[in-house]
Amino acid sequence: MPAKKKTPSKRTNRKPKQSSRKKKIIIWGLKLAAMAFAVGAIFVLFVYLGLFGRLPSEEQLAKIQNNTASEIFSSDHELMGRFFVEQRLTVDNNQVSSFVKDALIATEDSRFFEHNGLDFISLGRVLFRSVFLGDRAQGGGSTISQQLAKNLYPRMRLGFLTLPVGKTKEIFTAARLEDIYSKDDILTLYLNTVPFGEDIYGIEMASRRFFGKHSKELNPAEAATLVGMLAANTAYNPRLHPERSVKRRNIVLRRMKEQEFLSETEYQKWRQSKLVLDYHRIDHNSGIAPYFREKIRVQAQKILEEKYGDEYDIYSDGLRIFTTIDASLQKYAEQAVDQQMQRLQGEFDRHWKGRDPWEKNPNIYLNALRYSKRYKLLDDAGWKEEKIFKHMEVPVSMTIYTASGEKKVTMSPVDSVKHYLKLLNTGFLAMNPKNGHVLAWVGGVDHKTSQYDHVTSRRMVGSTFKPIVYTTALADGMEPCEWISNEQQVYEDYDDWKPSNSDGNHEGYYTLKGGLAKSVNTISAKVITRVGIGKTIDMAHDMGIEGDIPKVPSIALGTAELSLLEMVSAYTTFPNYGRPVEPIMLLRIEDRYGNPLYVNEDEQESRQAYDDQVAYYIIEMMKGVVERGTGHNLRDLYHLKSELAGKTGTTQDNSDGWFIGYTPTLVAGAWVGNDQPSIHFRSTALGSGGHMALPIFARFMQRVERDGSMKKYSSSSFYSIPYDLQSRLTCDDYSLDDPDKDIFNRLFDSFGRPDSTKIKRKEERKSKREERKEKRDHKSVLDRMKDLFKKN
Repeated sequence: MPAKKKTPSKRTNRKPKQSSRKKKIIIWGLKLAAMAFAVGAIFVLFVYLGLFGRLPSEEQLAKIQNNTASEIFSSDHELMGRFFVEQRLTVDNNQVSSFVKDALIATEDSRFFEHNGLDFISLGRVLFRSVFLGDRAQGGGSTISQQLAKNLYPRMRLGFLTLPVGKTKEIFTAARLEDIYSKDDILTLYLNTVPFGEDIYGIEMASRRFFGKHSKELNPAEAATLVGMLAANTAYNPRLHPERSVKRRNIVLRRMKEQEFLSETEYQKWRQSKLVLDYHRIDHNSGIAPYFREKIRVQAQKILEEKYGDEYDIYSDGLRIFTTIDASLQKYAEQAVDQQMQRLQGEFDRHWKGRDPWEKNPNIYLNALRYSKRYKLLDDAGWKEEKIFKHMEVPVSMTIYTASGEKKVTMSPVDSVKHYLKLLNTGFLAMNPKNGHVLAWVGGVDHKTSQYDHVTSRRMVGSTFKPIVYTTALADGMEPCEWISNEQQVYEDYDDWKPSNSDGNHEGYYTLKGGLAKSVNTISAKVITRVGIGKTIDMAHDMGIEGDIPKVPSIALGTAELSLLEMVSAYTTFPNYGRPVEPIMLLRIEDRYGNPLYVNEDEQESRQAYDDQVAYYIIEMMKGVVERGTGHNLRDLYHLKSELAGKTGTTQDNSDGWFIGYTPTLVAGAWVGNDQPSIHFRSTALGSGGHMALPIFARFMQRVERDGSMKKYSSSSFYSIPYDLQSRLTCDDYSLDDPDKDIFNRLFDSFGRPDSTKIKRKEERKSKREERKEKRDHKSVLDRMKDLFKKN
């Protein structure tokens, strides 16, 4: 039997086929890999050639300059605030704590000193430990150089290509950075650019924000806290999430120990330390004197543009701007304003409880609704007014400003408008009368709510204008002890104007000094009509008031609308013995390296608005306002000890309350009212300047007097009045009967002398007036004092 042929087994038949298939797969795999490599190479080439946006050149990278906030300082070098696009402060290598750099390297790039911008070893290790072991403490795969590149040149939005294009650009940029900069420079550049949340950038700003110190002063725990924030600056924010922040801090400290930046002992010490923050938030609204800072911003920009064109940008060039503000006086002013306005707002709310101050003029409320942001948005969207008003009656969650601070409430937008309509506001200003330096400036109750500055806004000035009227009268020859009838009078030449006194009393006689001390309207009216409206306005301008003043006699009672800045500036002539000074706010501007760009070297023009004799008189008369007149509460209620003079002011219907006071070395004034003049107290007892504004000045001066370092403002004395002038101030303020008809004058009548006496007095006044006008070039009190010092 022939042997059967052996048929090959299935296993034997498969081997050639499987081998062939594997070869094909390998070949196709190699082809795909080659194609992928080619595509990748082309992609990288396209990125390098700039198809997806140009790479930064080495020249550009060599000139890296971050947007750096400009800082504004008080005269005593306290930081007041910043001007910025990004809240960033750029620092040099030696201004950063070594602990910060160590923490950054240990956490973000442990092989930082071993690579040239791209670290394949670290990248592989991070991928393995992060993906397979879940250890997130290793940080990301990018080197510090790559992260710096990303911070400097944010990724373009390219859809699914955003990540690969961005990463590739960062690799090229990182390599160029490594060629240009030292490792230490790259660390500092990175720390200057990295965001820390809360709209702040850079280690210096973060250090000041959270720990109230410079970055070079950070200890290992503080450095680890800030570096820990880089992983997620909101999640690890030490203010918002302290427990989470401490856990992250300790991870960073452990990495520092593992990288041998810390010993075991140091690690244990700082790991167990408590988180202690010294949080300082300074932005456009916070910080001291925000209204004043806006004036400085405008002034500084104008100066820089005039001198340097567009070479410097106040928002990004890290300038240092020095002002005249005294930080302590500014804080005292803000505290005094807060204290008084909180009390006064409570009184106002109780005064109008159950009623609306605009009930007689509802258009005030309707216009306020129409000017609200919510109304404008809905109006722009095409809504009808009836529908808008109905929508605005629905309560929503919001944060409102109150006299005691911000408050989260559920309130309808309609009620919110009513709330803000009822808020009283204020302005406060303090100046040095010798050199014009502005020492304190409060433009309103809350800069965040309203940027409208009440130091420069114009309002009726009330009786604070009267000292200018009386100064004009003294310069024109009237005497402080000259008697004037308090009788009410109709002035036919001025449209039958008939001024009256607030207390309704029109009996008796006042001396000139008594009329000012008691702020008597009838006396002021007679004084201005006697000396002339034109002369009074000229005197006001000579004293520094630049605004228009209407040529009507009622300006004697304060109907002119002027700013607090103008009025305080004018009042500097009183302690300065007739010499006006212009307000000065800006002292110096430096670039980021400390080089001066502008220095205020302008000397105040030396001129006299009125002579020394008038100055002596008006100071004594205004001291009477404080000692026995409308400003007596400064002594009786607030127990101020300084030598003081000043004047209260109250306008019609109690719309505006004023007080401006001064010592020999300080002039300060306050205004209080509502932004709508028709919204006010209904009684003068509550709405007078003595009740609304004077307490701000008083509380400010109380703090000044308690501060031993402020004695130059509170302990100085006015010059002693010359003996020959003292007798001319020795008289009563008021007499019910005509003083010229007293018993002594009647005795003189028997000798036929009263008429000749009156004529003689008039002739003497006329002679003295002409004599003073001829002696405008004589030396002032200050000049004589200078001569005396030279001789000694």
